[in-house]
Formats: sequence, structure tokens, C-alpha cells
Amino acid sequence: MKQFFYKSQQTAVGAVLLTVFLLLVMPESVRARLKSAIGGLFLPAIGISTTGQAALESLGQLGTTEPDSYPANQALGQAADRSPSVADLRMENAQLREEINQLREAEQWGQSIPWKSKLVRVVGRDPFNWWRRIKINMGANKELRLNQPVISVRGELVGRISEVGPLTSWVLLVGDPNCRFSALLKESRSQGGIVSPRQYSANPRMVELTYLPNDVEVRPGQAVVTSGLGGGFPKEIPVGQVVDSWISKDGLYTEARVRLYANLNQLETVRVLTHF
Repeated sequence: MKQFFYKSQQTAVGAVLLTVFLLLVMPESVRARLKSAIGGLFLPAIGISTTGQAALESLGQLGTTEPDSYPANQALGQAADRSPSVADLRMENAQLREEINQLREAEQWGQSIPWKSKLVRVVGRDPFNWWRRIKINMGANKELRLNQPVISVRGELVGRISEVGPLTSWVLLVGDPNCRFSALLKESRSQGGIVSPRQYSANPRMVELTYLPNDVEVRPGQAVVTSGLGGGFPKEIPVGQVVDSWISKDGLYTEARVRLYANLNQLETVRVLTHF
């Protein structure tokens, strides 16, 4: 076996030497034709190699060019994400128009209110007394004081300040057991007192007017305003309208259910009365 491989190796070496010798002694034209023939035998292999090299170069180019362009594409994508759409712009414009209209309305109503006031924002609610206490964005920094009356933008009674902090304050709303005050029927001038509902009501706008004289006529729709007695609230702040009425259990006075003008569940901006 070793001799076979040895002889084969000698034969191959001899063939190569003979080919080289023939190429050297042959004429130029014959050598060219021989090279073409030999090249044709190896052309498929050479083509495959060239194609593979071109493919590798293409892949190399992709590997080098794609990362360079990717940040640019990513930046464009991020810019597109940051660019607001037409719908977003329309929504923002609508919100701005709504805020401007609210400020204009507040300014117009402020001119008709006979007391000096400060316009403040509602920034929170008491989670333990959700319907009856709100937080506003002014405090001692704007010289707010305890028990100052708070009204709606349109001038309807909302409540009074119960706590004053450095930057914010708490407002106790009408209907809370600790926010009682004197009121009267605007038509008859009969006086009574606003108290929280004796029975639970899911509507935070419902309160009761009690201690009215038995001889007074109480009708649904009658307006209720503050009486000004006690000094807590100025006189004639609109409170609400009578819904119905009844004689007290002991028969000594008349009571009425009153629906507040101010929607305490939708307060966003209110006024604090500073001089009255």
C-alpha cells in the first residue's frame, strides 16, 4: 500500500514537471489555447468562489452600513413619535379654547358678584369625606384665613375654609354636618337653618332647611339664600331651590329639602371671598 502511494506521488510530480516543460517549449499561441482549456475546466469552481466572495462582501457592506443608518432611522421614528398628530393638535386646541372660555366666563361672573374674591383651583378631595371637602391651591401664602366663604364661579354658595396651610387650604362644603348656617326663603324672607340631610342621600347636592315657621307657605322651586346672620356668610348668596317640604315630627316647625345650585361633584374652579 505504501509503495502504491509512493508511486502515485512520483507520477503526479512527473506530470507537473512535464506540463511545465511543455509550456516553456511550446509556442505562445499553443500555450494560450492550453491555458484556456485548463481554465475552462476550473471555471465553475472559480465562478462559485467569486460569487461567494461577492456575497460575503455584500454582507460585509450590510454589516457596516446598516448600523450607521439605523440611528438615523431610529431618530426619524422617534421624531415621528414626538410629532403630534392632527387629532392631537385639534384636541389640544379644543382644550385651550375651553379653558379660555371658562376664564372669560369667570371674569364676566366676577364682575356681577358684589364681593371681592380670589379665583382658585380645586386640586384635590378628601378621600375619607369625598363629597364634603375639597382642597384648593392657595393658602397662607395668599393671605387666606379660616372660615372665609367659598362660592362657585357663578357666585353660588360652596362652603367655607376649614384649614389653611402654607400653599393649600381645605374647604368644607355645604351639606357637611360641620357646615351649618342661617338661610331664608328669598320670596317670603322666612328664616331657617341649613343642615346636612337627616337621612342618607346619594345626591351630594341635597340638604335640608329646618326651623321654618309653620305658617309660612313653602313651595317647590322657591329660592333659598344666605341670611347673613352670624357673620359667617354675607347676605343673599344663592344657596338652592326647595324640592319639597313637611311638618316636623313634633309639629313645631316646617322643614324642606333643598337642592343646591352648585354642583359640588364637578368643582374645578371656585372663588374665595376676601372682603364682604
